[in-house]
Amino acid sequence: MQNIIVGTAGHVDHGKTCLIKALSGYDTDRLKEEKKRGITIDLGFANLPNDEGLHIGIIDVPGHEKFVKNMLAGIGGIDLVLMVIALDEGVMPQTTEHFEILKMLHIREGIIVLTKADTVDDDWADMVEADVQEMVKGSFLENAPMIRVSAYTGKNIPELRDMIIDMVRETGNRREDPELFRLAIDRAFTMEGFGTVVTGTLQEGSLSVGEEIMLYPQERMLKVRGIQSHGKQEDRAFAGQRTAINLLNIKKEELHRGEVLAYPGSLIPSTMVDVKLTLFKSSDRRLKSGDRVHLNYGASQVIAKVVMLDQDIIEAGESCYAQLRFDEPVVVKRNDRFIIRFFSPVVTFGGGVVLDAAPIKHKRHDETVVESLHVKETGETEDVLLLEILEESRRFPTPEALAALMDMSRLQTEFYLTRLKEKKKIIVLADGSVIHMDYWKQVADYTSETLKEYHINNPITEGMDKEEFKSRLYDRFRLPDLRKAEILLSELQKRMIVKASGTYVSVKDFNTAYNDELTGMRIQIAKQYAAAGIEAPPTAEITNSFKDKTKARQIIENMHKEGVLVKISPTTYMDKKCYDEIVQKLSAHMDAHGKITLGEFRDLAGTSRKYAMQFLECLDRQKITKMVGDARVLI
Repeated sequence: MQNIIVGTAGHVDHGKTCLIKALSGYDTDRLKEEKKRGITIDLGFANLPNDEGLHIGIIDVPGHEKFVKNMLAGIGGIDLVLMVIALDEGVMPQTTEHFEILKMLHIREGIIVLTKADTVDDDWADMVEADVQEMVKGSFLENAPMIRVSAYTGKNIPELRDMIIDMVRETGNRREDPELFRLAIDRAFTMEGFGTVVTGTLQEGSLSVGEEIMLYPQERMLKVRGIQSHGKQEDRAFAGQRTAINLLNIKKEELHRGEVLAYPGSLIPSTMVDVKLTLFKSSDRRLKSGDRVHLNYGASQVIAKVVMLDQDIIEAGESCYAQLRFDEPVVVKRNDRFIIRFFSPVVTFGGGVVLDAAPIKHKRHDETVVESLHVKETGETEDVLLLEILEESRRFPTPEALAALMDMSRLQTEFYLTRLKEKKKIIVLADGSVIHMDYWKQVADYTSETLKEYHINNPITEGMDKEEFKSRLYDRFRLPDLRKAEILLSELQKRMIVKASGTYVSVKDFNTAYNDELTGMRIQIAKQYAAAGIEAPPTAEITNSFKDKTKARQIIENMHKEGVLVKISPTTYMDKKCYDEIVQKLSAHMDAHGKITLGEFRDLAGTSRKYAMQFLECLDRQKITKMVGDARVLI
């Protein structure tokens, strides 16, 4: 079923509320102050009865200039606008202001409704109509239907109702994927017997009773107790509906107008937003880089600092790329529309579109940044997604995160990711995260260069220690955590850029090799250990006999890996042949006597107590022998 929101726009006292009452039979002035003053201060809502089975909600928004921010809260979620102009006054200041806002928010469908037709003659009405046609020339309302009505006499009210229904039939449905659910809170109150209730226009997606949703930017999980739409209790609400949501486990005081309810993980709170800004052609204001403005989006109004990225100043009708910076996090999506108002005096003078909802901080006049924003503004979906992946690769974005950045459903995102993967422009890693091929090339090139340099300096070492390699990746690419280094290593192995054996990593075609110098050093080292026998010297004593101590240590470690040397202690190695001979003597003694004391082993090995103790402790660690009383037995 279609769910359409119709909104009014126009100058104060031009008959918007009376028009809605005549169309729907419902008075949207619900506040006592509104009744007393005769103007609409906050948003009012009504349903348009029809026999077509259409859900048509009408938002009555304020026209008085002091209440423009409330008008913006309502107008941002509409599908069809009724541009209301009273025939007795014609185009007025708020008429122009509201019209500029409608254009800036890219409202595409509308009807021009000329009210109070009973108060003027045809000549006057014709003149007003000509003025209106001049105002809307070149805009989305240029070819819009125009109708003269009177809420007082009922003139053309049925015709206007039919006109609205006809246009609603032509309006496409909004996206209803549950993961796109988003509702900006414009009211929060407590209802006896139910608890906390919030209202707003369900901008996109759908919502069911019992679901868990997230409150942004607080990022607080809440549960939906009940849903009401069009005055009825519902199990589910859809995009385009005015919706009241009964929330569990939160008080009215903990909620604020402008906060957003959305599917968990679908929004990214950020203190910076990249945008395309445009000033109204009718504005008499200019905007400089560094200026502060009031920003209105959804039902929120916040203060933003404007940092222009490609210009220093813009005049009426001009545009620029900019980064908006905030003191507190905001939650918007790509392609969201917004309005800016001058800081002081507070005058609406422009607006724009969100290009990146969670960017990094940019420097001004950076050509790369400007080119990137141009792609995000004008590029095809696949091109923009690829660019987002390139910029986000350092964070290893998931498909869910990319869907949030792009304001797409998971299914739509997966479709484009599959295409990009087939074109070999991205890599999907083992944990499901996505990186750009350019980022991967940086990782692969760094890996090859780092390991090749290591092999030059360590020609007889099997490779770099895995943990050291992962630590280097972590530091070089500022990875989110060391687990990502493990994921990258896995991909490097899969693509045969490296090989990993045991605790070592090397380039795929590396083999240890001894040159003449190293071969000579190895022979000398082997002779020293063979001559030392069981009285194996500390490693430092061996390495100190060579000019290049580092290479000497590498040779010793390599000889240990090859089984030529046995590690007796953390600081001592022993010739393997000598070790085997002593173990054989020990075994023969054990076979004959069943045990051996330290003194007996010292005499058997023909060494001092110090070296005998060192050898036996090594056998204990290897679980060959163990102490029983003052002797050792075989395990």
